[in-house]
Amino acid sequence: MAKDAFIFEILTNKSTSEILQTFEQIIDWDLELVNEQGQSPLHVAVMHNQVAVVAYLLGKGYRPSQRDQTQLSPFIAAAANGFKAVFELMLPFSPELAQVNRFGGTALHPSAEKGFLPVVESALAAGVPPDEKNRLSWTPLLEAVILGDEGFLYQDVILALLDYQADASMTDDFQMSSIDYAEQLGHQKITTILKEKGREDVFTVIRQLLREGKITTAIAQLSQMPGNLGVWYYLGYAYEALGSDDSATFYYQKGLEQDIEFSYYLANLAKRQGNRDQARHYFEQGIDQSINKTFYRYHYSNFLREIGAHEEAIAIMDQLLAADPTRVDYLFHKANSYRSLAMHQAAYDTMIEAQRIQPKNPLYGEHAQQSKDLIERKR
Repeated sequence: MAKDAFIFEILTNKSTSEILQTFEQIIDWDLELVNEQGQSPLHVAVMHNQVAVVAYLLGKGYRPSQRDQTQLSPFIAAAANGFKAVFELMLPFSPELAQVNRFGGTALHPSAEKGFLPVVESALAAGVPPDEKNRLSWTPLLEAVILGDEGFLYQDVILALLDYQADASMTDDFQMSSIDYAEQLGHQKITTILKEKGREDVFTVIRQLLREGKITTAIAQLSQMPGNLGVWYYLGYAYEALGSDDSATFYYQKGLEQDIEFSYYLANLAKRQGNRDQARHYFEQGIDQSINKTFYRYHYSNFLREIGAHEEAIAIMDQLLAADPTRVDYLFHKANSYRSLAMHQAAYDTMIEAQRIQPKNPLYGEHAQQSKDLIERKR
């Protein structure tokens, strides 16, 4: 096997210690080395959340802002997957903080969308711009409001963005602001936070302690409070930050006994642990029991795409589109799943529908053309 192929082979099939032992034997590193997808070894290590391997490759000179064929960099990939340690590890290596992916999103867009609060806070502190619009015309704040729920986690994501002067009055191509969407969704707590540009409550000090990394101090204070949903959420969040997953699960489960929003926290925890069946269970529980089925369906579809279950993801997108046929973001995700399945005609047709709904946005025409080119190649 050629050395280049060998490097990518061990990155995906060996343990961290085996990878590092092998890498120690390599004398000359090719910093332009990429695989068939245009990914550098750093891309692959980031996608596998291999912290020590990422550190090693950064030390060898691999660049956190190098893009692959889909215009995804290791820096944004870490943010999009909620890999806080890997994300922060790249910060001293001069990533392009304002860099965007092919959708025009910075590191803040996918992390705010998915509720990866630790990454959101790290990105903001590092200087990633809070008000950049992606090619759907959404800022990170709009993403968090539109694609989040009204639970503790998304309230905290929104509070973090507001603390860094994110502008709640900015509008998308439909002239809708974050406040407009929050009101439309009936999210009264979010609406209040946006209008008041923040919030002071009994957990303000706890949030600040957690943001400063004073996790054990936060736990000590929480342990003296009467048990309630907020206390259980922050205890779960704090223990998860410490890597004590069993303790985090315990408190999230206590919350789940009273509020279905905790199924999302448990789904994300299971996903991070690599427990796909458990993650499926909690996403499906959210769909079954929550009033906000759209939220759970959307994030379940994200998870299904991540694990390559594109047929299931398409089926869920069809359910979402049946309720709101004008959502071009749903159509975009559906088309991406079709492309992953090499169903290029279906991807093309889906992008043409998105273009019909939003004709002034060139994004959909570009992706329709890409699918058309792939159709022609197959002939």
